[in-house]
Amino acid sequence: MQQNGPAVSILANLERVEAIDCARRLTQWLTREGVVVRLQVDLAKVLGDAASATTDAELNDAAFLVALGGDGTILAASRIASGRGTPILGIHIGGRGSVGFMAEMTPDQSQEAVRCALAGECRVDDRMRVGCQVWRNGVVVAEHSALNDLVISMPALARMLRLRISVGGTEIATYAADGVILATPTGSTAYSLAAGGPIVHPSLRALLLTPICPHSLNARTLIIGEDDVISVIVDPDTDAQPVLTVDGQLAVSLERGDEIQFRRAEEETHFLVMDGSSFYEKVRTRMRLGESIG
Repeated sequence: MQQNGPAVSILANLERVEAIDCARRLTQWLTREGVVVRLQVDLAKVLGDAASATTDAELNDAAFLVALGGDGTILAASRIASGRGTPILGIHIGGRGSVGFMAEMTPDQSQEAVRCALAGECRVDDRMRVGCQVWRNGVVVAEHSALNDLVISMPALARMLRLRISVGGTEIATYAADGVILATPTGSTAYSLAAGGPIVHPSLRALLLTPICPHSLNARTLIIGEDDVISVIVDPDTDAQPVLTVDGQLAVSLERGDEIQFRRAEEETHFLVMDGSSFYEKVRTRMRLGESIG
């Protein structure tokens, strides 16, 4: 059959056999249906399908991107898709202890979910991203955005950081802490939650500023308006060299005196979802809210 219809891009967690098997089944089915399949290079090698191998930049040239894995795989997909806003269909294939909070479907539902997406029957769920610029001596030396969070912390040694925090041009605190987390509502169920932050519905438009192990009893998460700019200055006198981590997947070395400005990113991440469990149902079943764990 001639492949002249829409294209679908696929990436998968190659450490999960179930993800590879699901990618193989989807690729074979889509090919039979005449749909062009674009595979991430490493996945194409595993599947023995060199003809479908596609660079990360070219994966965006598709109707949507299927991410097979846990939240880490979806975060990687969101970084690839952010340039052009390509929608993501997440299929949860996680390992032991994986929550998979962002993935919408299970492997058994994957073919039906892709069929619905191709037919335009899926709802588009828009998620805000958080962006940052690293200023050093008056020059921007790095610029990134994240779906979950941007984190300033120490890479290894257990040294305390001193971070001066301003919001909307007003200095609000100097934290002596292990670091700070700037999270989106989507990221409220990730590192920010582990650091004591609240669970926030992903449709809300706000940023969360959560200190990590602050040396203070009154340092709590701040929920900040989407149009405010948050400034974090690494104290020039601090005896540490922290890093800025982007969605737990990219790291940028910081220097004493650097100013990191955080704000809502212009681009958004778009998820394809089918009618199913609500956000609060996921909180109940996947986070085991209110249950004793043991």
